[in-house]
Amino acid sequence: MDSLIDYILWMSDIPVKVTGFRDADALVLNNLAYINMTRVFEEKKDVVYLRDCRKLIEEGKVEAEIAIKDDKYTELLRAAVDSKRFGDLRISNYIDVKSTEPPVQFAVVCFHDDEEKLSFIAFRGTDDTIAGWHEDFIICYSVTEAQKMAKGYVENVIANDPERRWMMGGHSKGGNLALYAGTTMNRELFAHVERIYDLDGPGLCLGVMGWPSVDRVLAKTTRIIPEFSVVGRMFDMNIPDTKIVRSSAKGILQHAPITWGIEHGRIAVCEKNSPVSAWFNEFFANWTACSGIEERKIFLDEVFEAISAGGAVTLEDITSQGIEGFKGIQLRLKNASDVTKRVMYDFTKQAFFSSIFPGVGGNTKHLK
Repeated sequence: MDSLIDYILWMSDIPVKVTGFRDADALVLNNLAYINMTRVFEEKKDVVYLRDCRKLIEEGKVEAEIAIKDDKYTELLRAAVDSKRFGDLRISNYIDVKSTEPPVQFAVVCFHDDEEKLSFIAFRGTDDTIAGWHEDFIICYSVTEAQKMAKGYVENVIANDPERRWMMGGHSKGGNLALYAGTTMNRELFAHVERIYDLDGPGLCLGVMGWPSVDRVLAKTTRIIPEFSVVGRMFDMNIPDTKIVRSSAKGILQHAPITWGIEHGRIAVCEKNSPVSAWFNEFFANWTACSGIEERKIFLDEVFEAISAGGAVTLEDITSQGIEGFKGIQLRLKNASDVTKRVMYDFTKQAFFSSIFPGVGGNTKHLK
């Protein structure tokens, strides 16, 4: 199995007009959306191309704003900017917003193949901030600020250039933003969208949205998820064009899209998801089906309040504290509501009695 960087090197001098736009191209662009391009756009050039990001490499300033860190992003960016297929892409409409009150993490950029009049809107997924992860879970009980911003962004860029062929997508939270924008945006503008790529992103909580029709989005969406997929099967929408991709990583680390494999110029597919990830998805589906909006809000707000109360701003802040950091979160949750304690107990109990976690069965009375 080959890597995404191998794919970029193979396709380096081959334009999209020769091969057509591939699933692997969407994967490249959505990985590039994690690169912090602020410094490049601060120069305020009239026209910016992806190859202009070479300065980030030369200055040692490549920052990948992604929760699961990987040192291969510099290598991926170098391969992309040095290639004709990706380096010649014009980039525009870059936005990067972060806020803690309310929790918002929203970033997006457009890639344009002007020869083909093809544009791709790439929404960034969740970064390393606690606020970003909190906002991810807010979709369980409310429409988020990032979702509203995604809808407005897509309508604006397409309305300003409706003659182009438009695609959009994102990884993780970015995939959810693309789905939300496609479902809620102006119908006439949506007609210009050829394809949506949801890369291991959570589906839409339709109850929160008032049960909108999603048929038009399902017909145009390609969903790609790894073998171990948890995030990508939350609020599973049963998208017909779903592909399971092999990864070079293990377990939850397969969520990182830079680990996804390529075979013969296409994504490397496998037949089914792992049993452990399926168990997590079943638990989440059962919980959301049996819980009301208010219960979800109480549980998630209390969990993230316990995380932030220790001063953590990023996931790295938590992990750097080692076991003490997690103990602190546990202690703060002792004062949580009965709702939160019940959800945590149910999760632990089901894990203990599940056949997919060998050697952990037994009496769970001490967990009450």
